[in-house]
Amino acid sequence: MKKIAYLFAIFTAIIGLAACNQHQDEKTNQNEPKSHAAEDKVYANKVFKDVAVAESGDKIIVTGKAQVFEGVFQYALYDGEKVLLDDKYQTEGAPAWGEFEITFAKKLVTTNDIKLELFVFSAKDGSKVDTLEIPIPKP
Repeated sequence: MKKIAYLFAIFTAIIGLAACNQHQDEKTNQNEPKSHAAEDKVYANKVFKDVAVAESGDKIIVTGKAQVFEGVFQYALYDGEKVLLDDKYQTEGAPAWGEFEITFAKKLVTTNDIKLELFVFSAKDGSKVDTLEIPIPKP
């Protein structure tokens, strides 16, 4: 009989702790801002991750992380086949995931055919590799 009482006491304690933890999680989540991550598109491939597009004033901001040799990658903004902007970006080198932020003017986004490409030039033959295409919606 003592065994049953002992097991009941342990069971009650476990249930009580679980309830306290759940209440604490709910309390913590109440203070956090609501996330709309499910609505926002995030892009990734093997060398780029957590890439997201946001608008701020008259700018488009693309943020994310890159794991690239010597921390250098290239990017180009296209309207169909026309190059609107191209440059390179320096962040932390691999194996680290270096953060980046690319900003360009909203006025460049005049059609729904705008895309940003993030890529690396191959050390072997100079071709584009690990390309990540990100559609940029017209504001």
